[in-house]
Amino acid sequence: MHNRNIINICLVSLFALAVLWVMGKWHTEAWQANPMYPLLGILGLAIWGGLMFVTIILPSIGDAVGTVMYSSGEVSAKSEGMEAVAKLAAGDYEGAIAAYEHVLSEKPDDPFPISEIAKIYADKMHDPERAIAFLQEHLEGKPWPEDNAAFLMFRMVDVNLGKEAMADAKDILEQIVGNFPGTRHSANAKHKMQELEQAEFKAIQARRAKGEQA
Repeated sequence: MHNRNIINICLVSLFALAVLWVMGKWHTEAWQANPMYPLLGILGLAIWGGLMFVTIILPSIGDAVGTVMYSSGEVSAKSEGMEAVAKLAAGDYEGAIAAYEHVLSEKPDDPFPISEIAKIYADKMHDPERAIAFLQEHLEGKPWPEDNAAFLMFRMVDVNLGKEAMADAKDILEQIVGNFPGTRHSANAKHKMQELEQAEFKAIQARRAKGEQA
């Protein structure tokens, strides 16, 4: 039994004993003679009962509500996500993809499993073209909210950079700037393009210096 349950049982038992004690004292001569005793007894029980309600009953209600909410598809999706991570760590890339696809079937509006599948294709299975095609298919398959669409497009940028397709990465970044003007996604895309341009410039300078030395 968990420590929390033991403490709760002890508190409830003590509260029950306190109630019995007050009930036993209620009709005694001392309590009848001094009305402050019954008043203090009721006040003490009320305070104790209120504390028990906040510390025991409310958390129990919250746990019960949480169980009901997550008992549908949420627990299934979470378990499948954990299974995907475990299969990925074990080198079972096809199994990880299948697990993420199951998550996607449970939560079709979640871009995360799409991104993770593409990452597996690109980084683990060394098939960036398949990753790009997978992302493109899902990106164009339905209208996405702004944040989710930008998230998938930035994943495409990462995949293109991984295969050193600088021009394609820049093209997607320009699409992000054009599709989401005035947003943080546009600002992030502009910043990324500046980083790429600086990296290209440094690479050109390095090649020139190497050629002059030769």
